[in-house]
Amino acid sequence: MIRQASLPFPLAPPLAAGSEAPPLGRRGPVAYLELAVGELLNRVTSPRLPFAWTINPYRGCEFGCPFCYARYTHDFLEPAGWRAFETRIFVKHRAPQALRRQLRRRVLQGQPIAIGTASDPYQPAEGRFRLTRELLALFLPAAGLHLSLTTRSPLVLRDLDLLTALDRRHHVEVNLSLLTVDPELARALEPRAPSPRVRLEAAARLAAAGLTVNLFCQPLLPGIHDDEAVLAPLFAAATAAGVRDLVASPLFLRSPARERFFAWLGAHRPALLPRYRQLYRNRTRLDRAASERLLAPFRRLRLAHGFPRPLAGRT
Repeated sequence: MIRQASLPFPLAPPLAAGSEAPPLGRRGPVAYLELAVGELLNRVTSPRLPFAWTINPYRGCEFGCPFCYARYTHDFLEPAGWRAFETRIFVKHRAPQALRRQLRRRVLQGQPIAIGTASDPYQPAEGRFRLTRELLALFLPAAGLHLSLTTRSPLVLRDLDLLTALDRRHHVEVNLSLLTVDPELARALEPRAPSPRVRLEAAARLAAAGLTVNLFCQPLLPGIHDDEAVLAPLFAAATAAGVRDLVASPLFLRSPARERFFAWLGAHRPALLPRYRQLYRNRTRLDRAASERLLAPFRRLRLAHGFPRPLAGRT
């Protein structure tokens, strides 16, 4: 069980025994299950995070990236091991009603709201349930918010009309997660996620429509894609796509993400296992010195390529 105080954002209450609703459907090995919603718009308490509120229409993620830090949030719902995070997707089917209630009660002008902090809001489930689109539409009558979405999926382009309309009333940022432009490395690291090419194409289309687009190179993995030779093509591609900024942070490992990622290392990069066991021995994050060494090449490239770029048409 995860203590609420240890989390950077609130979670739904744990499921009581026998309380699970019937499945909403299946897609291959993935089951969609309904999750009751109390408060959809959750206040952030961690001073490390640059937003005040979070929204997660889903719990769990079908992309199932082996390094995903958010796996531990699934244990709060059901302690069923790391596979449950990617095969049992909880759908907040009544999320729009919950958000509508909260928006009537709260004054949120000027406050940053992040959509997709614990699961991808445009994972395959969104193509079926369309919760993210319904939630975004509820923000149209308001004004003056800072909305951000983080995704690995070009499905975000489906909502380009809505995002551009929102950007006229708020400030909208789309963060596309992308670790590398190397298709073979990407396939090994993110076997179920869309290819780097289609994500970059999505970034270019979003930027061309006038939206602020960032690339999230998170997590940065020691010995895998952290040196300048591997990172440089990513920066060149970001420049060509019109991206405003690139952001990186070191790998964050706690159970069950640790179990899943170490299994991936054993299969794909066994020579790195001893190094990672030492780096993350009795810790979930790199120490300060190791973190600074890891981020140094990324920071040099970011500076050399002129990131962050100014926000077009904004003061």
